[in-house]
Amino acid sequence: MLWGYIYARENGVIMVDNNNIEEVDNIAQLRAEYKKLKAENKEFKANAMSNALGSLGLEADKGIGKAVTKLYDGDVTVEAIQEYIAKEFGEVSSSEPTEQDVSENVVQAQTRVEQLNQIGVNAEPVDISQEFAAFINNSETSTRDSINAKLRMMETLKDKK
Repeated sequence: MLWGYIYARENGVIMVDNNNIEEVDNIAQLRAEYKKLKAENKEFKANAMSNALGSLGLEADKGIGKAVTKLYDGDVTVEAIQEYIAKEFGEVSSSEPTEQDVSENVVQAQTRVEQLNQIGVNAEPVDISQEFAAFINNSETSTRDSINAKLRMMETLKDKK
């Protein structure tokens, strides 16, 4: 609506639009209504952004989703946000693994365990005193390293008690 003239009056403002005259008694009402609509619009955009990010597999309060909510100021459609993310951050995959990914990981882990069992890896702890004695008795071990090893061994034995 295009307003032609605005006239000031003691109790308000008279706005003239071609042949229609509308009287507004309180400018404060207009300002309050404007603030209310602005707040509703902001809330609507935040909800739309959150929904769009959710459909892309992102969370609005974590990681890339949080960055997008702070940086992006455009259309809040899924396609527009997805295009922005691809442009600014590169390709982003869904953060939640699918059921197929989880089952593949389990199969791979079981395969690795079976391979280790076939190789014969011994998972039993090694007797540290044998390694200690071999290190101390080695002719290539310096006196400094020997003393350091003895002190560390004494601390280790003290911590075990």
